[in-house]
Amino acid sequence: MKKIMFLYHVEEREYQIIEMIKSQLFSYSEKLDIRVGEFYHSIKDTIDFKPDVIVSIPPRDCYSSNYLTVLKLLTKAVVISMTTEGHHTFEDKIVQDVIGFNSYSPKLVDYYIMWGAKTSNILGRKLFGTGKVTNRKRIKTTGYAFYDLERTRKLFTDYPAYPEIVNWAKQYSRIHLVITGFSPADWSVQDYFYLGFFGEQKSVSKLTEEQIQEALKVKERYTLFRDKYINDIISVAEQMPDTGFFVKLHPVEISSKIRYYEKLSGYKNIYVVSTALPVGMLLSIADTMIHYNSTCNMEAYIYSVPTILRFLAQDSNLENILKESAYSYEINDREGFVNCLQNKCEFRRLPMTEKKLFDLFNWKMNKKYKPVEKIASYIFNAKKSQHLSCFDKEVIKAVESKEGEVIEEWLLYRFFEGKISRKMLYDLTALMKLQFIKIIGKLEGFVHV
Repeated sequence: MKKIMFLYHVEEREYQIIEMIKSQLFSYSEKLDIRVGEFYHSIKDTIDFKPDVIVSIPPRDCYSSNYLTVLKLLTKAVVISMTTEGHHTFEDKIVQDVIGFNSYSPKLVDYYIMWGAKTSNILGRKLFGTGKVTNRKRIKTTGYAFYDLERTRKLFTDYPAYPEIVNWAKQYSRIHLVITGFSPADWSVQDYFYLGFFGEQKSVSKLTEEQIQEALKVKERYTLFRDKYINDIISVAEQMPDTGFFVKLHPVEISSKIRYYEKLSGYKNIYVVSTALPVGMLLSIADTMIHYNSTCNMEAYIYSVPTILRFLAQDSNLENILKESAYSYEINDREGFVNCLQNKCEFRRLPMTEKKLFDLFNWKMNKKYKPVEKIASYIFNAKKSQHLSCFDKEVIKAVESKEGEVIEEWLLYRFFEGKISRKMLYDLTALMKLQFIKIIGKLEGFVHV
Protein backbone atom coordinates (compact mmCIF):
# COMPACT_ATOMS: atom_id res chain seq x y z
CA MET A 1 0.00 0.00 0.00
CA LYS A 2 1.39 3.38 -1.03
CA LYS A 3 1.64 5.90 1.79
CA ILE A 4 1.38 9.64 1.12
CA MET A 5 1.86 12.42 3.68
CA PHE A 6 0.56 15.93 2.97
CA LEU A 7 2.12 18.61 5.18
CA TYR A 8 0.41 21.99 4.98
CA HIS A 9 1.63 25.33 6.34
CA VAL A 10 -1.42 27.60 6.00
CA GLU A 11 -4.59 25.57 6.39
CA GLU A 12 -6.94 28.15 4.84
CA ARG A 13 -4.98 28.21 1.61
CA GLU A 14 -3.80 24.64 1.27
CA TYR A 15 -6.28 22.28 2.88
CA GLN A 16 -8.92 22.47 0.16
CA ILE A 17 -6.34 21.87 -2.54
CA ILE A 18 -5.17 18.81 -0.63
CA GLU A 19 -8.74 17.52 -0.31
CA MET A 20 -9.28 17.81 -4.07
CA ILE A 21 -6.03 15.97 -4.76
CA LYS A 22 -6.88 13.25 -2.23
CA SER A 23 -10.20 12.62 -3.94
CA GLN A 24 -8.47 12.24 -7.29
CA LEU A 25 -5.78 9.95 -5.85
CA PHE A 26 -8.40 7.59 -4.43
CA SER A 27 -10.02 7.45 -7.87
CA TYR A 28 -6.76 5.90 -9.11
CA SER A 29 -6.56 3.32 -6.34
CA GLU A 30 -8.18 2.52 -3.02
CA LYS A 31 -4.93 0.95 -1.85
CA LEU A 32 -3.56 4.22 -0.55
CA ASP A 33 -2.87 5.41 2.97
CA ILE A 34 -3.08 9.21 2.89
CA ARG A 35 -2.53 11.43 5.90
CA VAL A 36 -2.65 15.19 6.30
CA GLY A 37 -1.02 17.31 8.99
CA GLU A 38 0.30 20.76 9.80
CA PHE A 39 3.98 20.81 8.88
CA TYR A 40 5.66 21.65 12.18
CA HIS A 41 3.22 19.67 14.34
CA SER A 42 3.52 16.52 12.22
CA ILE A 43 7.27 15.89 12.14
CA LYS A 44 7.09 12.96 14.57
CA ASP A 45 3.96 11.56 12.94
CA THR A 46 5.71 11.65 9.57
CA ILE A 47 8.68 9.68 10.90
CA ASP A 48 6.32 7.11 12.43
CA PHE A 49 4.23 6.92 9.26
CA LYS A 50 7.28 6.33 7.01
CA PRO A 51 5.56 7.67 3.88
CA ASP A 52 6.57 6.82 0.36
CA VAL A 53 5.78 10.39 -0.70
CA ILE A 54 5.85 13.67 1.24
CA VAL A 55 3.95 16.59 -0.32
CA SER A 56 4.45 20.09 1.05
CA ILE A 57 4.98 23.66 -0.08
CA PRO A 58 8.54 24.59 -1.13
CA PRO A 59 10.91 24.81 1.87
CA ARG A 60 11.48 28.57 1.77
CA ASP A 61 13.14 28.97 5.17
CA CYS A 62 15.90 27.13 7.00
CA TYR A 63 13.49 25.63 9.55
CA SER A 64 11.34 23.83 6.99
CA SER A 65 14.28 22.81 4.79
CA ASN A 66 16.19 21.40 7.78
CA TYR A 67 13.19 19.42 8.99
CA LEU A 68 12.38 18.21 5.49
CA THR A 69 15.98 17.13 4.92
CA VAL A 70 16.03 15.00 8.08
CA LEU A 71 12.58 13.60 7.28
CA LYS A 72 13.73 12.52 3.84
CA LEU A 73 16.96 11.13 5.25
CA LEU A 74 15.06 8.91 7.69
CA THR A 75 12.02 7.94 5.60
CA LYS A 76 13.62 7.91 2.11
CA ALA A 77 10.36 9.39 0.81
CA VAL A 78 9.95 11.13 -2.52
CA VAL A 79 9.59 14.84 -1.69
CA ILE A 80 7.22 16.90 -3.81
CA SER A 81 6.97 20.65 -3.30
CA MET A 82 3.70 22.16 -4.43
CA THR A 83 3.36 25.90 -4.88
CA THR A 84 0.03 27.07 -3.46
CA GLU A 85 -0.18 30.79 -4.25
CA GLY A 86 -0.66 30.38 -7.98
CA HIS A 87 0.43 33.90 -8.89
CA HIS A 88 3.81 35.60 -9.01
CA THR A 89 5.31 38.77 -10.29
CA PHE A 90 8.75 38.24 -11.67
CA GLU A 91 11.05 40.94 -10.32
CA ASP A 92 14.24 39.26 -9.12
CA LYS A 93 13.64 40.14 -5.47
CA ILE A 94 10.11 38.71 -5.57
CA VAL A 95 11.34 35.53 -7.24
CA GLN A 96 14.02 35.17 -4.56
CA ASP A 97 11.40 35.64 -1.83
CA VAL A 98 9.27 32.93 -3.42
CA ILE A 99 12.04 30.32 -3.52
CA GLY A 100 13.57 31.46 -0.23
CA PHE A 101 16.97 32.76 0.84
CA ASN A 102 17.90 29.50 2.55
CA SER A 103 19.99 26.74 1.02
CA TYR A 104 19.44 22.99 0.90
CA SER A 105 20.58 19.97 -1.06
CA PRO A 106 19.57 19.92 -4.73
CA LYS A 107 18.43 16.35 -4.08
CA LEU A 108 16.04 17.30 -1.28
CA VAL A 109 13.04 18.11 -3.48
CA ASP A 110 12.42 15.47 -6.13
CA TYR A 111 9.71 17.39 -7.98
CA TYR A 112 8.41 20.95 -7.90
CA ILE A 113 4.81 21.44 -8.99
CA MET A 114 3.97 24.87 -10.39
CA TRP A 115 0.92 26.33 -12.04
CA GLY A 116 1.96 28.26 -15.14
CA ALA A 117 4.48 28.02 -17.97
CA LYS A 118 6.14 31.35 -17.22
CA THR A 119 6.18 30.66 -13.49
CA SER A 120 7.81 27.27 -14.06
CA ASN A 121 10.37 28.75 -16.41
CA ILE A 122 11.46 31.70 -14.27
CA LEU A 123 11.28 30.03 -10.87
CA GLY A 124 12.80 26.88 -12.32
CA ARG A 125 15.75 28.80 -13.69
CA LYS A 126 16.26 30.45 -10.30
CA LEU A 127 15.98 27.17 -8.40
CA PHE A 128 18.50 25.52 -10.70
CA GLY A 129 20.83 28.51 -10.59
CA THR A 130 20.85 28.52 -6.79
CA GLY A 131 21.41 24.78 -6.52
CA LYS A 132 17.96 23.81 -5.24
CA VAL A 133 17.11 21.32 -7.95
CA THR A 134 19.27 18.83 -9.84
CA ASN A 135 17.48 19.13 -13.15
CA ARG A 136 14.88 21.54 -14.53
CA LYS A 137 12.94 18.55 -15.86
CA ARG A 138 11.96 17.97 -12.25
CA ILE A 139 9.81 21.11 -12.39
CA LYS A 140 6.30 20.21 -13.53
CA THR A 141 3.60 22.55 -14.82
CA THR A 142 0.07 21.52 -13.91
CA GLY A 143 -2.27 24.52 -13.77
CA TYR A 144 -3.93 26.02 -10.71
CA ALA A 145 -6.11 23.71 -8.61
CA PHE A 146 -8.57 26.44 -7.61
CA TYR A 147 -9.26 27.20 -11.28
CA ASP A 148 -10.49 23.65 -11.80
CA LEU A 149 -14.07 24.93 -11.77
CA GLU A 150 -15.80 21.56 -11.88
CA ARG A 151 -14.11 20.58 -8.61
CA THR A 152 -14.14 23.91 -6.81
CA ARG A 153 -17.88 24.36 -7.36
CA LYS A 154 -18.44 21.12 -5.48
CA LEU A 155 -16.41 22.48 -2.56
CA PHE A 156 -18.58 25.56 -2.15
CA THR A 157 -21.50 23.57 -0.78
CA ASP A 158 -19.33 22.56 2.20
CA TYR A 159 -19.25 26.14 3.49
CA PRO A 160 -21.86 26.86 6.20
CA ALA A 161 -22.54 30.27 4.64
CA TYR A 162 -23.26 28.87 1.17
CA PRO A 163 -27.04 28.20 1.53
CA GLU A 164 -27.63 31.65 3.02
CA ILE A 165 -25.70 33.36 0.22
CA VAL A 166 -27.50 31.43 -2.51
CA ASN A 167 -30.92 32.07 -0.99
CA TRP A 168 -30.19 35.78 -0.59
CA ALA A 169 -29.11 36.04 -4.24
CA LYS A 170 -32.36 34.41 -5.43
CA GLN A 171 -34.28 37.53 -4.37
CA TYR A 172 -32.71 39.62 -7.11
CA SER A 173 -32.82 39.67 -10.90
CA ARG A 174 -29.10 40.35 -11.16
CA ILE A 175 -26.11 40.03 -8.84
CA HIS A 176 -23.02 42.23 -8.83
CA LEU A 177 -19.91 41.24 -6.88
CA VAL A 178 -17.92 44.15 -5.43
CA ILE A 179 -14.29 43.54 -4.41
CA THR A 180 -12.74 45.72 -1.70
CA GLY A 181 -9.19 46.04 -0.40
CA PHE A 182 -8.53 49.48 1.02
CA SER A 183 -6.99 48.74 4.42
CA PRO A 184 -4.21 51.38 3.97
CA ALA A 185 -6.97 53.96 4.46
CA ASP A 186 -7.21 52.78 8.09
CA TRP A 187 -3.51 52.41 8.84
CA SER A 188 -1.65 54.65 11.25
CA VAL A 189 1.87 55.91 10.53
CA GLN A 190 3.07 53.17 12.86
CA ASP A 191 1.24 50.57 10.75
CA TYR A 192 2.95 51.88 7.62
CA PHE A 193 6.27 51.60 9.46
CA TYR A 194 5.75 48.00 10.56
CA LEU A 195 4.64 47.02 7.06
CA GLY A 196 7.87 48.30 5.53
CA PHE A 197 6.62 51.49 3.87
CA PHE A 198 9.71 53.39 5.04
CA GLY A 199 12.22 50.82 3.81
CA GLU A 200 15.21 50.22 6.07
CA GLN A 201 14.17 52.83 8.65
CA LYS A 202 14.56 51.13 12.05
CA SER A 203 12.63 53.42 14.38
CA VAL A 204 9.30 55.23 14.16
CA SER A 205 10.69 58.02 16.31
CA LYS A 206 13.38 58.74 13.71
CA LEU A 207 10.97 59.26 10.83
CA THR A 208 11.28 62.66 9.21
CA GLU A 209 8.29 64.94 8.75
CA GLU A 210 8.66 64.40 5.01
CA GLN A 211 8.40 60.62 5.43
CA ILE A 212 5.34 60.94 7.65
CA GLN A 213 3.63 63.24 5.17
CA GLU A 214 4.37 60.81 2.36
CA ALA A 215 2.59 58.03 4.28
CA LEU A 216 -0.33 60.32 5.11
CA LYS A 217 -0.72 61.20 1.42
CA VAL A 218 -0.99 57.51 0.56
CA LYS A 219 -3.52 57.07 3.37
CA GLU A 220 -5.54 60.02 2.05
CA ARG A 221 -5.48 58.67 -1.51
CA TYR A 222 -6.84 55.31 -0.34
CA THR A 223 -9.43 57.04 1.85
CA LEU A 224 -10.77 59.23 -0.96
CA PHE A 225 -10.80 56.37 -3.45
CA ARG A 226 -12.62 54.06 -1.03
CA ASP A 227 -15.22 56.71 -0.23
CA LYS A 228 -16.01 57.28 -3.90
CA TYR A 229 -15.89 53.56 -4.70
CA ILE A 230 -18.31 52.56 -1.93
CA ASN A 231 -20.55 55.63 -2.27
CA ASP A 232 -21.03 54.77 -5.94
CA ILE A 233 -22.14 51.28 -4.91
CA ILE A 234 -24.62 52.78 -2.46
CA SER A 235 -25.90 55.15 -5.13
CA VAL A 236 -26.47 52.45 -7.72
CA ALA A 237 -27.96 50.09 -5.11
CA GLU A 238 -30.53 52.77 -4.27
CA GLN A 239 -31.35 53.24 -7.94
CA MET A 240 -31.58 49.49 -8.64
CA PRO A 241 -33.50 47.88 -5.75
CA ASP A 242 -34.10 44.70 -7.77
CA THR A 243 -30.33 44.13 -8.09
CA GLY A 244 -28.24 42.53 -5.35
CA PHE A 245 -24.68 43.54 -4.45
CA PHE A 246 -22.22 41.26 -2.69
CA VAL A 247 -19.48 43.42 -1.14
CA LYS A 248 -16.62 41.01 -0.44
CA LEU A 249 -14.14 42.36 2.07
CA HIS A 250 -10.44 41.72 1.60
CA PRO A 251 -9.00 39.15 4.06
CA VAL A 252 -6.82 41.88 5.62
CA GLU A 253 -9.89 44.04 6.19
CA ILE A 254 -11.64 41.09 7.80
CA SER A 255 -8.74 40.24 10.12
CA SER A 256 -8.27 43.92 11.03
CA LYS A 257 -11.99 44.20 11.91
CA ILE A 258 -12.33 47.42 9.93
CA ARG A 259 -15.67 49.03 10.74
CA TYR A 260 -15.92 51.28 7.69
CA TYR A 261 -18.26 48.94 5.83
CA GLU A 262 -20.81 48.76 8.65
CA LYS A 263 -22.69 51.62 6.98
CA LEU A 264 -23.68 49.21 4.20
CA SER A 265 -25.78 47.12 6.57
CA GLY A 266 -28.67 49.56 6.21
CA TYR A 267 -29.25 48.62 2.57
CA LYS A 268 -31.44 45.60 1.94
CA ASN A 269 -29.89 44.74 -1.42
CA ILE A 270 -26.26 44.94 -0.20
CA TYR A 271 -24.78 41.83 1.42
CA VAL A 272 -21.40 42.43 3.10
CA VAL A 273 -19.30 39.26 2.96
CA SER A 274 -17.17 39.68 6.09
CA THR A 275 -16.04 36.08 6.49
CA ALA A 276 -13.24 34.36 4.61
CA LEU A 277 -14.95 32.80 1.59
CA PRO A 278 -13.39 31.92 -1.77
CA VAL A 279 -14.16 34.54 -4.38
CA GLY A 280 -15.09 31.73 -6.76
CA MET A 281 -18.13 30.93 -4.62
CA LEU A 282 -19.50 34.40 -5.30
CA LEU A 283 -18.37 34.50 -8.93
CA SER A 284 -20.33 31.32 -9.57
CA ILE A 285 -23.58 33.24 -8.91
CA ALA A 286 -22.54 36.75 -10.00
CA ASP A 287 -23.42 38.47 -13.27
CA THR A 288 -20.71 41.14 -12.99
CA MET A 289 -17.66 41.88 -10.84
CA ILE A 290 -16.59 45.39 -9.84
CA HIS A 291 -12.97 45.84 -8.79
CA TYR A 292 -10.03 48.24 -8.43
CA ASN A 293 -7.32 46.30 -10.35
CA SER A 294 -7.58 43.22 -8.16
CA THR A 295 -6.02 39.91 -9.19
CA CYS A 296 -9.56 38.52 -8.78
CA ASN A 297 -10.02 39.97 -12.26
CA MET A 298 -8.38 36.88 -13.75
CA GLU A 299 -10.50 34.50 -11.71
CA ALA A 300 -13.63 36.32 -12.87
CA TYR A 301 -12.49 35.82 -16.46
CA ILE A 302 -12.30 32.07 -15.94
CA TYR A 303 -15.90 32.13 -14.68
CA SER A 304 -16.84 34.20 -17.78
CA VAL A 305 -17.99 37.03 -15.52
CA PRO A 306 -17.53 40.48 -17.10
CA THR A 307 -15.54 42.90 -14.96
CA ILE A 308 -15.82 46.63 -14.35
CA LEU A 309 -12.63 48.39 -13.32
CA ARG A 310 -12.66 51.57 -11.21
CA PHE A 311 -9.38 53.43 -11.50
CA LEU A 312 -7.55 56.70 -10.94
CA ALA A 313 -6.38 58.62 -13.98
CA GLN A 314 -2.86 58.79 -12.50
CA ASP A 315 -2.55 55.04 -11.87
CA SER A 316 0.71 53.57 -13.13
CA ASN A 317 0.70 51.10 -16.03
CA LEU A 318 -2.83 52.29 -16.79
CA GLU A 319 -2.74 51.42 -20.49
CA ASN A 320 -2.24 47.72 -19.75
CA ILE A 321 -4.62 47.70 -16.77
CA LEU A 322 -7.46 48.99 -18.93
CA LYS A 323 -6.96 46.11 -21.37
CA GLU A 324 -7.61 43.54 -18.67
CA SER A 325 -11.22 44.43 -17.84
CA ALA A 326 -14.29 44.36 -20.04
CA TYR A 327 -15.38 47.83 -18.82
CA SER A 328 -13.43 50.63 -17.15
CA TYR A 329 -14.57 53.84 -15.46
CA GLU A 330 -12.44 56.47 -13.75
CA ILE A 331 -13.39 56.79 -10.10
CA ASN A 332 -14.90 60.25 -10.67
CA ASP A 333 -17.11 59.02 -13.51
CA ARG A 334 -20.11 57.91 -11.44
CA GLU A 335 -22.57 58.51 -14.27
CA GLY A 336 -20.73 56.24 -16.69
CA PHE A 337 -20.38 53.55 -14.03
CA VAL A 338 -24.07 53.66 -13.09
CA ASN A 339 -25.16 53.58 -16.73
CA CYS A 340 -22.97 50.55 -17.31
CA LEU A 341 -24.61 48.63 -14.47
CA GLN A 342 -28.09 49.63 -15.55
CA ASN A 343 -27.40 48.08 -18.94
CA LYS A 344 -26.48 44.41 -19.22
CA CYS A 345 -22.70 43.97 -19.17
CA GLU A 346 -21.53 41.40 -21.69
CA PHE A 347 -18.51 39.13 -21.30
CA ARG A 348 -15.70 40.03 -23.72
CA ARG A 349 -12.60 38.14 -24.82
CA LEU A 350 -9.48 39.93 -23.55
CA PRO A 351 -6.22 38.79 -25.20
CA MET A 352 -3.95 40.29 -22.52
CA THR A 353 -5.85 38.59 -19.71
CA GLU A 354 -5.78 35.29 -21.56
CA LYS A 355 -2.02 35.57 -22.02
CA LYS A 356 -1.58 36.18 -18.30
CA LEU A 357 -3.79 33.25 -17.46
CA PHE A 358 -1.68 30.97 -19.62
CA ASP A 359 1.65 32.32 -18.35
CA LEU A 360 0.66 32.08 -14.69
CA PHE A 361 -1.88 29.26 -14.59
CA ASN A 362 -1.54 27.28 -17.85
CA TRP A 363 -5.17 28.12 -18.60
CA LYS A 364 -6.62 28.51 -22.11
CA MET A 365 -10.14 29.42 -23.16
CA ASN A 366 -12.23 26.46 -24.38
CA LYS A 367 -9.52 23.98 -23.47
CA LYS A 368 -10.06 21.18 -20.96
CA TYR A 369 -8.47 22.25 -17.71
CA LYS A 370 -7.63 19.42 -15.32
CA PRO A 371 -4.89 20.65 -12.97
CA VAL A 372 -5.97 18.45 -10.06
CA GLU A 373 -5.68 15.35 -12.22
CA LYS A 374 -2.17 16.37 -13.30
CA ILE A 375 -1.02 17.06 -9.74
CA ALA A 376 -2.50 13.80 -8.45
CA SER A 377 -0.90 11.88 -11.31
CA TYR A 378 2.58 13.18 -10.47
CA ILE A 379 2.09 12.27 -6.81
CA PHE A 380 0.60 8.84 -7.55
CA ASN A 381 3.36 7.91 -9.99
CA ALA A 382 6.25 9.26 -7.90
CA LYS A 383 8.41 6.26 -7.07
CA LYS A 384 12.12 6.90 -6.99
CA SER A 385 13.55 9.30 -4.44
CA GLN A 386 16.86 11.05 -5.04
CA HIS A 387 19.35 9.73 -2.51
CA LEU A 388 20.64 12.19 0.07
CA SER A 389 24.33 11.59 0.65
CA CYS A 390 25.65 11.54 4.21
CA PHE A 391 28.61 13.51 2.85
CA ASP A 392 26.44 16.32 1.42
CA LYS A 393 27.28 19.58 3.20
CA GLU A 394 23.62 20.63 3.22
CA VAL A 395 22.57 17.31 4.75
CA ILE A 396 25.19 17.65 7.48
CA LYS A 397 24.04 21.21 8.15
CA ALA A 398 20.43 20.07 8.55
CA VAL A 399 21.34 17.21 10.90
CA GLU A 400 23.43 19.56 13.06
CA SER A 401 20.72 22.24 13.12
CA LYS A 402 18.27 22.83 15.98
CA GLU A 403 15.61 21.10 13.90
CA GLY A 404 17.85 18.07 13.52
CA GLU A 405 18.53 18.05 17.24
CA VAL A 406 14.80 18.15 18.02
CA ILE A 407 14.25 15.02 15.95
CA GLU A 408 17.31 13.30 17.43
CA GLU A 409 16.27 14.07 21.02
CA TRP A 410 12.79 12.73 20.37
CA LEU A 411 14.18 9.52 18.87
CA LEU A 412 16.53 9.10 21.85
CA TYR A 413 13.72 9.60 24.33
CA ARG A 414 11.49 7.13 22.55
CA PHE A 415 14.31 4.61 22.21
CA PHE A 416 15.11 4.53 25.93
CA GLU A 417 11.45 4.61 26.96
CA GLY A 418 10.31 1.93 24.55
CA LYS A 419 10.14 -1.82 24.56
CA ILE A 420 12.08 -4.00 22.16
CA SER A 421 10.19 -3.88 18.88
CA ARG A 422 10.59 -3.09 15.22
CA LYS A 423 9.98 0.57 16.03
CA MET A 424 12.84 0.46 18.54
CA LEU A 425 15.16 -1.03 15.95
CA TYR A 426 14.07 1.65 13.48
CA ASP A 427 14.83 4.37 16.03
CA LEU A 428 18.23 2.87 16.73
CA THR A 429 19.07 2.77 13.02
CA ALA A 430 17.90 6.36 12.60
CA LEU A 431 19.97 7.53 15.57
CA MET A 432 23.05 5.74 14.28
CA LYS A 433 22.61 7.40 10.88
CA LEU A 434 22.31 10.86 12.43
CA GLN A 435 25.35 10.30 14.64
CA PHE A 436 27.34 9.01 11.67
CA ILE A 437 26.55 12.17 9.70
CA LYS A 438 27.61 14.34 12.64
CA ILE A 439 30.92 12.49 12.82
CA ILE A 440 31.43 13.04 9.10
CA GLY A 441 30.70 16.72 9.62
CA LYS A 442 33.39 16.99 12.26
CA LEU A 443 35.89 15.04 10.19
CA GLU A 444 35.24 17.14 7.12
CA GLY A 445 35.45 20.35 9.14
CA PHE A 446 31.89 21.46 8.38
CA VAL A 447 30.57 23.90 10.94
CA HIS A 448 26.87 24.68 11.19
CA VAL A 449 26.35 28.36 11.87
